[in-house]
Amino acid sequence: MQSLRKFILSAGLGLLLLRPGYALDADQKAVLDAYKKPWDIYINAMQALENSIKSANNDEDVVKAADKFCDEANRFVDEYNDVREKYQGSDVMKSMDNDAEAKKNIEDFMTDLRKKIQDSKGTFDALKSDLTKFSSSPEIKRVQNRLASTMNRIQLVEL
Repeated sequence: MQSLRKFILSAGLGLLLLRPGYALDADQKAVLDAYKKPWDIYINAMQALENSIKSANNDEDVVKAADKFCDEANRFVDEYNDVREKYQGSDVMKSMDNDAEAKKNIEDFMTDLRKKIQDSKGTFDALKSDLTKFSSSPEIKRVQNRLASTMNRIQLVEL
C-alpha cells in the first residue's frame, strides 16, 4: 500500500481531474477529462473491492473480488498509458505547466485522491487478512500472485 501511495503522489500532472472547477480553455479541459477517465476506473475498482470484501464469506468470494479488482486495475493501467502516450509532450500539456488554474486543479485532485487512497487502506488490509485466512486454498495463492503483479504494474505507470 505504501508503494501504491508513493506512485499516486508522484503522478503529478497526470492526476488532474476529479474537480476541474477552475476555468480552463477547451483544450486543457479535454486533456484533463482524458486523464480523469482512467482514474475513475481505478477509484471505482477500489470501491467495488471494498464492497466485495465486506460481503465475502469464503475463499471463492475473496478470489472473485480480487480477480475483478485486478481486471479493472489492469484496464486502468492500459487506458492511463494510452492517454499519457497521446498527450505526453503535447503543446497543451506544456501550456499547463505554467498555468495557475491547471496547477490548482492538480492540487485539488491530489488532495482528493490522497483522501480516497487513505480511505481505501482498510480495504486492502481486509483483503490481506482474508488472503491470509484462506491461504491454504490454491486459488488464493494464484490470486495473491496476480494481485502482486497488478500492483507492480500500477507502480510502473509513468508520466
